[in-house]
Amino acid sequence: MGIKKFRTHYEEFELDLTPLLAIIMKLVPVLVISSSFLQLTQIDTELPQIVKQAIENQNQNPDKVAQIRLQVEDNKSINVSVTKAGTTETLSIAAENNSLNLNALNTQLVEIKKKNPEVFKIELAPNDALTYNEIVTILDGSRKSNSNEEFTFVDPKTGNEVKTDFLFPEVVFNNIFQ
Repeated sequence: MGIKKFRTHYEEFELDLTPLLAIIMKLVPVLVISSSFLQLTQIDTELPQIVKQAIENQNQNPDKVAQIRLQVEDNKSINVSVTKAGTTETLSIAAENNSLNLNALNTQLVEIKKKNPEVFKIELAPNDALTYNEIVTILDGSRKSNSNEEFTFVDPKTGNEVKTDFLFPEVVFNNIFQ
C-alpha cells in the first residue's frame, strides 16, 4: 500500500495585472482627447459706455424690462415674441422667396425698439437648418437700424435722455443645449 499525500493548504496563484493596466493607461489619453467639450464664447464689440451701462442694468434687473425673442422656423419665417409685464405679443414675419425676410425683420425690430427703448438684448433661437451666414445676417440686422434712426432712452445713472443708433447689440442664443 502506498501512502497518499494530502495537501493541506491551497496553492496560491497571482494574477498579473500589469498588461491590463498598461492598456488602460494608453487608452485614457486617447479617450480624453477624442471627447468633445462644450465651449461657450462671448464676442465683445465696441459699444458706447452709456449703452454698456444700460445693458448691465438690464442684466441686473431682467424682470423690469421687456424680453424679446426671435425664433426662426424651418420655412424661414421668423416669430418675434415680446414679453412685458406678464403679457406676450407674438408677431410673425413670413419668408420671402424661401429665404429670410431681413428687411421686414429690421423694420419690426425698429418698431419694438421705439416701444421699448431701454431694451438692448434679444434672444435668438435659430433652427438646425439655418446656415451660419443667415445667423450672422440676423445678428447684423438686429444690431442697427437700416434707416439709421436714433432711439432715445434714459441713462439710469444720471437720469438724462441719451440718443443711440443701436437696436439690440446683445444677442443671446437660447437653444444651444438642445
